[in-house]
Amino acid sequence: MTGLKATSKLAFYLSRMRSRGFAPAQVLAGTGLMAQVSGNDELRPRPEEYRQIILNMIELTGDSCLGIALGQEFKISYLGVLGYAALSASTLEQSRDVYTNYRTLNEHIFTTANHLEKGRWFSEIRDTFLLGGVVRFAVEEFVSQTIELASSLTNRSFPVLELHVTYPQPADLTRYQARFACPLYFNQPRNIVVWDIERLRDPISLANEGVFRLCEQQLRLLASKREQGRLLSTRIRNYLVSNPGEFPTLEMIAGRLHMGSRTLRRRLASEDITYQQIVEDTRQQLAIQYLQYTSLTPKEIGYLLGYSSVSNFRRAFKVWTGKKLTDFRSGRAAAVSH
Repeated sequence: MTGLKATSKLAFYLSRMRSRGFAPAQVLAGTGLMAQVSGNDELRPRPEEYRQIILNMIELTGDSCLGIALGQEFKISYLGVLGYAALSASTLEQSRDVYTNYRTLNEHIFTTANHLEKGRWFSEIRDTFLLGGVVRFAVEEFVSQTIELASSLTNRSFPVLELHVTYPQPADLTRYQARFACPLYFNQPRNIVVWDIERLRDPISLANEGVFRLCEQQLRLLASKREQGRLLSTRIRNYLVSNPGEFPTLEMIAGRLHMGSRTLRRRLASEDITYQQIVEDTRQQLAIQYLQYTSLTPKEIGYLLGYSSVSNFRRAFKVWTGKKLTDFRSGRAAAVSH
């Protein structure tokens, strides 16, 4: 089972675009990644590179609903051993749980937060990559892909009950109605998909407890190896980015990493960095991304960065960049308009 490697998101995009007649150089134009792609299955583009790749794909195809199409083309085998675990689980709920527990083994350009309430399953799509103008693509790809994977696992249709999205309503809803066939709500504060909670009970058509346990064991080993190979500072940065609005104390983050605060300080010192430096660096990077790619107010951004008041956030931003928030955002808008 060690050969069951997942297909990276970039490799998937390049493959599907190649089937449409577009070369990798066209898809990667403006990213500077072309020289790194050859023979590198582990390449993981940065957020700004993914934004450019998605813009390139939409422009090349002329398809504003490309996310829907690519989501429909995604197959369970692309997930590697994680896909086989989902395929051998007993129910859709068990498949969802194993996918949620080990989704970090596969590449994602956002995170999801799920909760169950009053017979419905709510899945909030959180734009941790700050995709800005291409968030529509990512949301539509995710919803379409979820429908495809769930349907392939159970051999049953997997309907969407409601779809709430943050972006404006497109002029033509034909593709939406054909793929999602549900009430649509645009210009909403959050991206939320509502599913039928009862569908979690649907049996998996190829359920096999022995195979599932074997896959689960393999996933645990892969997750452990990946964590051991990562710098501690990188793990902390990933946690902070994936949990907007949450900037725990050193003691709290140490607890979540299952180590003492002294051990955490010592290990970070060996990487020549402190926890406070990680927090400030992450805040600075996120602040710039929020200002560039969202319409959030300074107060909302300050809250997401863990500041008790917008004035504290304004002062910190001035220290980081030497600019006022208003100067930075107006300068960005002027550059975009030209």
